[in-house]
Amino acid sequence: MKRYLMTVLLLLMTITGFSQTSTENLLNDFAENHEELLKTITIDVSGLTIYEFLNSIALEHRVNLSVDSELNNTIESNFFEIPVKDVFMFLANKYQMEVNIVNDIIVFTKKKAEREVKNEPEKKEIEATYNNQNDFLSINLSNEPLENVAKKITDISGKNLIIGPTLKDKKVSAYILNRPFEQVVEMMARSNQMILSIDENEFYYLEKESDDEVKSASRKSMEQGLKPLANIESSAEIKIMENGFLSIKAFDTDITALIAEVADQLHINYFMYNRPDGLTTTLVSETMTFDNLLDHVFKGKPFTYKKTGDFYLIGDQNIEGLRSTELIQLENRTIETVLETLPKDLMENVEIKEFLELNGFVVSGSRPRILEIKEYVKEIDIVVPMILIEVLIVQYQKSSEVQTGIQAGLDNESRITSGVLFPTTDVQANSTSVNSLIDAFNGFGIFNLGKVTKNFYLNLRALENNSVINLKSTPKISTLNGHDAKLSIGETSYYFEQNNRLINNGLGSDILQSGQWKSTDANLSVSIRPFVSKDEQITLTIIVERSTFLGRQGENAPPGKATQQFESMVRCLNGEMILLGGLDELDKQNSGTGTPFLSKVPVLKWLFSSRRKSNSKSKLHVFIKPTVVY
Repeated sequence: MKRYLMTVLLLLMTITGFSQTSTENLLNDFAENHEELLKTITIDVSGLTIYEFLNSIALEHRVNLSVDSELNNTIESNFFEIPVKDVFMFLANKYQMEVNIVNDIIVFTKKKAEREVKNEPEKKEIEATYNNQNDFLSINLSNEPLENVAKKITDISGKNLIIGPTLKDKKVSAYILNRPFEQVVEMMARSNQMILSIDENEFYYLEKESDDEVKSASRKSMEQGLKPLANIESSAEIKIMENGFLSIKAFDTDITALIAEVADQLHINYFMYNRPDGLTTTLVSETMTFDNLLDHVFKGKPFTYKKTGDFYLIGDQNIEGLRSTELIQLENRTIETVLETLPKDLMENVEIKEFLELNGFVVSGSRPRILEIKEYVKEIDIVVPMILIEVLIVQYQKSSEVQTGIQAGLDNESRITSGVLFPTTDVQANSTSVNSLIDAFNGFGIFNLGKVTKNFYLNLRALENNSVINLKSTPKISTLNGHDAKLSIGETSYYFEQNNRLINNGLGSDILQSGQWKSTDANLSVSIRPFVSKDEQITLTIIVERSTFLGRQGENAPPGKATQQFESMVRCLNGEMILLGGLDELDKQNSGTGTPFLSKVPVLKWLFSSRRKSNSKSKLHVFIKPTVVY
């Protein structure tokens, strides 16, 4: 019974127009007696219309629904454990639906759009002024009804301006300042395809031109350089502020009319070579000068202006009198690199001559194009970073050599006992010295060593060399951002290249020999190209090459060459030191000669063999520290 009374009450409220305005309250009250609206729903909806989605919910949760078929908006939403009633409220609010309940049925309908009440536009006052003293008339018309214009002119001048019956629905546009009355009316008529005639009673009569008269008038206008103003609906509010700036609100305003009005209020002298007829502009500004106005309305259009003293020349960009010439000087960059970067579009219809002595170039052309070039140059004329690169080259060499042994023999050449005993031992003894040494040993034992022959000699060697060489080189090089910096340290070797050429002289063949000395280099070279980012992080492309000479295959042959090279790209902070991997070289030698068998017997091998053992090790490290300098 309670549910029935509630349903009847809601129905009555719906019929009488007193239904609840809040969808949320309506669904909350309905959910108190309908548990199916409190059940949660989890679903990902994509591509279904509102009609399809609501019907699927009704079928799944057994809810009585009536959905308007016009609700065909596509739904893209995700619902996770949301009560059914909250889903209904969300859809109703998002898609502007009306929710009503009729007999336990939830009704979803599309909300009716409210009718917009259009206010009738206020009648615009005709802008026209008349000076009785000099009979000058000024008009500012933009698609105004001719009847209203004729009435306004007649009222302010006292001169009767009558329009023909075919011109009652005619609309006219014209902008003419301070010209004689008859001339203004005639120009207004001509620019709007009308004919003006004056009778003996000084009645000014306007009538429609025929087709032949239109063509004749157009041809006459072209001969006189006149163009009719375009009939474009426009509105402009122009005020001069206390600070001297202009306050302008213009919407689809004819550019010619706007310039003339502003120039009249500011008392500016100007001359138009040709008018920008048919061009409109829209702008709103409270801090604008006359120059700013011309810059903005002519931007992107084939018109420009040039100021000569207090006089403005206005017209097409390519007119000779409007071409400008200006010197553009660079402050931070060189002219050679800047000219190459100028876009082709900016160089159209302009002539550019470079002046290396002034580090600049002269541009001749239209003023807007010159301003674009100056703006482009201003953007790229910034300080190019210079990078000071400190290169620390450390070369470490360690070597050791041991030579031992006794060498004896016979030789017809006479020898003299000589050599070094300390700190190294390298002695050559002749037969006399050897016999003296033998005599010194004889008599100390049971052995008698005897004598050696006169041609006998003996070499005794016991040498040990150790050396450690540490070489450091700290060159500094500088380069501009993006340019290579190169460093090379090394030596040059020369070799003779011989050329043999066979010459036939008629009696026989001769060989003509010629040759020349040529050079070859073995260097340690470092090539670095730095790139500085905006946050002063430096990216370095580094190439290190080390080459050394090897032995020659012949007396005049070129020396062999061993080369080690690596290339790397690293990034570091400004002033940060980086270490490149060392180039290591290890050389070990162990050789010896001796009497068979005896050279291997302990102790005796020192008397019957000669040995040479060497060990050398070389390391090369390259440290690089870039520093950005402005």
